[in-house]
Amino acid sequence: MVSALLPRHASVISPTLAQKRQRESGSPVPVKDDWRHFAILACVLFGRSIIFYGLNTFLVLYWMHILKQSNTSGSLALSVLFIVGATGTIIGGHLVDHIGAVKTIRFAFTIMPFLLLAFSLTKSVIVASALLLPIGMLIFIPYSAIVLLGQRYLPNQMGFASGVTLGLAISIGGIATPFLGQVADATSLITVFFILTAVALIPMGAAYFITEPTIK
Repeated sequence: MVSALLPRHASVISPTLAQKRQRESGSPVPVKDDWRHFAILACVLFGRSIIFYGLNTFLVLYWMHILKQSNTSGSLALSVLFIVGATGTIIGGHLVDHIGAVKTIRFAFTIMPFLLLAFSLTKSVIVASALLLPIGMLIFIPYSAIVLLGQRYLPNQMGFASGVTLGLAISIGGIATPFLGQVADATSLITVFFILTAVALIPMGAAYFITEPTIK
């Protein structure tokens, strides 16, 4: 179904910055890659990746050992996280269209640390469940915006940009997870969620140092 719809809507997909400049000038014009903003964006992406994989790995255990719920209940909470995340992806796409990629990223990561902190402090399964809904949305809302910005920052290196935003992001989260597991074994799962809260401050701060790409 998706393959059938893509050709029909291909004409409305936003052109890259390089394509816009070529159309305006009538001849190929090289566009400079913005490595500085791409590096800052990578900090946002890596922070998001660690938070996502941390939740993916430890949420069920947190539900069982801290909130004193069953394994089934913990698995259900994880399922809710992904279901809500799918909704967040759709919402994120609409936000990018209406307010831009940068504002979408700032919106998500400005709120996220406070929700994670509240989640880490609560012992109520009802409150934790209520917090899980916006947390799941905010993790996924900025993802499409991050990928889009990465390719716009590096219009001449789109393969590399895609490799980082779509590939390396998974590796970073996967690499960090065993270290979080060691922290959980040495201290507690609560400590892990406090660490995830602290990690969320990195993309929150970095989000305010990125800008929408402009044609110069």
